[in-house]
Amino acid sequence: KAGRFAIVLAFQSSAAIEQRLDMVAIYYRLGVRSMNLAYNQAEAAADGCMEPRNGGLTNFGRQLVVEMNRIGMLLDLSHTGRRASLEAMELSAAPVAFTHSNAAALYEHPRNITLEQIRRCVNTGGVIGINGHPAFIKAGSAEPTPEDYLAHVDYMVETAGIDHVGLGLDFSHRPGEQMPPARYARMMAEKVWTPDTLPAPPWTYPWGDARNIDMLSEALLRRGWREEDVLKILGQNFLRLFQSVWKRDD
Repeated sequence: KAGRFAIVLAFQSSAAIEQRLDMVAIYYRLGVRSMNLAYNQAEAAADGCMEPRNGGLTNFGRQLVVEMNRIGMLLDLSHTGRRASLEAMELSAAPVAFTHSNAAALYEHPRNITLEQIRRCVNTGGVIGINGHPAFIKAGSAEPTPEDYLAHVDYMVETAGIDHVGLGLDFSHRPGEQMPPARYARMMAEKVWTPDTLPAPPWTYPWGDARNIDMLSEALLRRGWREEDVLKILGQNFLRLFQSVWKRDD
């Protein structure tokens, strides 16, 4: 409403705190407002979604969830292993988020979440952001359509409810620039991803890039969505989540 643009600083891994719980408060004072427990692989706090053992939270991970709650940092469970995410939601005293995750019921991908994860997230009062990255939308398709993406939105709203769904489009590049080949090759070698779970770029996003967000808004309205519900999806639900989790940094 003020015409200002907001950026939320976030970590997609807990590695930056180097197993020091006091770093949560330090990063919070520096502006970091959200953190994942793990990025795909096993980390000190939890197993990521690509870790085959699906090992859950560690003792440090349990301490970290409690400390994030205390400080007011949002717990983001995208990229986190399924068992670890369920344990984190059981433990968390604050709402959580899957900021950029799709429905495993529509595409059984390690990055997508199950019905149990969805329901647990809702029970915390959390929000799920529907991911727009082509790799996580439709099995066997390198070029998913806007309709393929909207299927995940529809499913998530039907399952979680309109107050618990937002956008997590996962635009990780400037228009016309995607992941450098050297970085992609390194992640494949380190088993962060596999060619099946993250096909090599270039990727074709259903909505092009962030400049086309109005096309998504119009598509939702054409499907018969009420304007107030579209506004919830576009950001109001995440704003409510931030307000309920974040604490004043005095």
